[in-house]
Amino acid sequence: MKIVTAAEMREIDRSAIEDLGIAGVVLMENAGMAVVQAAYELLEASGGSKVGIFAGKGNNGGDGFVVARHLHNAGYDVQVYLLAQADQLRGDAAVNCGIAQRMDVPIHEVLKWTAGRMRRAAAGADLLVDAIFGTGLSGEVRGPARHAIEALNASGAPILAVDMPSGVHADTGAKLGSAVQATVTVTFGLLKAGLYQYPGAELAGRVRIADIGIPPAVVDAQGLKTELITGDLVRPLLPERPPAGHKGDFGRVLVVAGSRGMTGACALAAEGALRVGAGLVTMAVPESLNSILEAKVTEATSVALPETEVLSLSIEAEDDLARLSEGADAVVLGPGLSQAASTQELVRALVPRIGRPLVLDADGLNALAGAKGVLRRRRQATIITPHPGELARLRGCSIGEIQADRLASARAAAADLGCNVLLKGAGTVVAAPDGRAAVNPTGNSGLACGGTGDVLAGMVGGLVAGGLQPYEAGLVAAFWHGLAADVAVEKLGERSLVASDVCRHLGAAALKIQRNQEPN
Repeated sequence: MKIVTAAEMREIDRSAIEDLGIAGVVLMENAGMAVVQAAYELLEASGGSKVGIFAGKGNNGGDGFVVARHLHNAGYDVQVYLLAQADQLRGDAAVNCGIAQRMDVPIHEVLKWTAGRMRRAAAGADLLVDAIFGTGLSGEVRGPARHAIEALNASGAPILAVDMPSGVHADTGAKLGSAVQATVTVTFGLLKAGLYQYPGAELAGRVRIADIGIPPAVVDAQGLKTELITGDLVRPLLPERPPAGHKGDFGRVLVVAGSRGMTGACALAAEGALRVGAGLVTMAVPESLNSILEAKVTEATSVALPETEVLSLSIEAEDDLARLSEGADAVVLGPGLSQAASTQELVRALVPRIGRPLVLDADGLNALAGAKGVLRRRRQATIITPHPGELARLRGCSIGEIQADRLASARAAAADLGCNVLLKGAGTVVAAPDGRAAVNPTGNSGLACGGTGDVLAGMVGGLVAGGLQPYEAGLVAAFWHGLAADVAVEKLGERSLVASDVCRHLGAAALKIQRNQEPN
C-alpha cells in the first residue's frame, strides 16, 4: 500500500487534471462523497442530526462544502463555519461554496469570531467535520484557525477529518502547534506519510482511504518508493518450510552478544532468530557467561570466547569470531555487548571482516559512533536496527532531528551508510540504500520495555539466514514483531508486556499472517 508526501500527491493531482483532463471539481466531488459516507455512519451510530463543518479557504474547505450540501440534501441540520470570506474563495472551492449558498446551506464567516463563540458553535453539534487545512500546511497554526481547532477538540463530539487532521504535518506527522484529534480521517487517493508517524498517527483516529477516481497509471508514473507494511505485503515473503527440509536448510545464525548483567539480551536475540524459523543458532559469548546462556536458551548452541575483566567479549576474540562467521548465513552483532573499550575495539575490527550479511544492533552500533567508515567498507549486506538515540549518535546529530522526520532520517542514513536501516519506535521505519522505505503500523506501547529490540534484531538475522533479502527481512520482522505484541496484549495488556512475551507470541502472530487474520 503506497504512501505519498504532500508534494507527490500534488503532482498526482496535477497530472490527473492537466494531463488526463479530469476536472478538479470532479475529484473534489468524489472526495466529498467519500467523507459523506463516513459521516452517515458516524451519525447513524450516535443517532444525531446536527453537523458542524469548519471549512478553510482552500480545496480542503471545498471538500467541506461538498459534504455540507449532500448532508443538507439528506435532511441533516448542517452549519458551515468558514474561516475566510466567501467572496475570496477561488477555483473549485469557490464553485462548491457557491452551490451551497444557492441551496441555502447556512454558512457563517467566522474569522472575527471569538474563541468562546467558536466553542459554543462546536458544542452544539452531534458531528463535526474538520475541513480547515489539507496536506499543504507546514507552519504553526495561529489565530482563528487555532481557535477553531481548539473548539473542535473541546466539543466532545466525534470529529471527521477531511484528508488530514488539521494541524498535522502531512509528511512527518508533527503537530504544528495545535491539531485536531480526529475520530476518523478520510484520506484521498493514497495514504499520507504523516498519518502513520506519531503524533499524527494518534491524532488521525481510524484512517480510511477513499478512491477519488485517479487512474492507477497516474500513480504508477510517479515511481513512489514509500509504502505501508501490510499483511498482504508480508505474507508472500515468509520463508517457505518444505516438508522434507532439515535444519541446515533453514539457515544458520551466529549471535555475538552478551556481557555481565546483559545475558538476557543475547538470549532474547537468539530466541528471536529461532522463533522466525532459523534452523541453527549459535551464541558467541564471554567465557564466564557461557554456562548461564546454555541454561537460558536450550535450543541454541554456544561458544565460549575470550573476555575482558568486566566479562564482555575481548579484542582477543576477533579471529575466532571471524572464523565462526564463515559458517553462518547471517550474523547478529551487538545486543548487550557492553561499551567496554576492548569490546568496542573488537566490533570496529570485526565488522569489516564478517563476510556474511550482518545485523548490527545496540552496543554494536554504539561502537561505530564516529567511525561510520567501518560500515561503508563492508562488502556484504548490512542491516542496522537502531532506536533514535543510537541513530543520532551514529550520524552525529540530535534525537530531536531524527524524530522530526523519521522517514527522511532513515532514508538519509541508509543512503549515507550504504546499509539497510530499521529505525525502531512507534511507526518503525525500514529503509534501503536505493531509496525504498516503509512504515510499520503494528505494535503498541507494550514494546517500550527492555529486550524487545534484541528480539527484533534476532528476528531479522533469522529471516536473512532463511533466505530473505535484507530489506524484505526488515519489512517482515517489523510487522511480525509488532503483531506478536498486539496478539500478546489481548491477554496481558500493554502495561505487563515484556520481551519474552513477544517471543512467545511470534508463532500465533505468524499464523494470523498466514491465515490473513491480521489487520491490514
